[in-house]
Amino acid sequence: MPITEAIRDAATEYEIFFLLTAYVEAINYCDKLDALPHAMKNLPVAGVNDVVARMEALRAGLGATARDERAVIREALEIFGAALVRLGALASSPGEMPIAA
Repeated sequence: MPITEAIRDAATEYEIFFLLTAYVEAINYCDKLDALPHAMKNLPVAGVNDVVARMEALRAGLGATARDERAVIREALEIFGAALVRLGALASSPGEMPIAA
């Protein structure tokens, strides 16, 4: 399952931040082009405002990057964008049921 799909299906904020943390840890090892801003690679992911700040940093860097690096930035934007949308959905429906064990 792609990470964006897992984020869209997440039942709690904890799951979303867990998945974002796993993604950030992975890019610390896999970003061979060094395309992502260094602030993007910092842990922890500290709440909704941090997700927004990371997306802003990604958008700002998108136009200034080489063509081969843009796919990496677009992927990160898609992942953090999905997280932001899901976090908003969870915040607007506080009675959402937790995942069954």
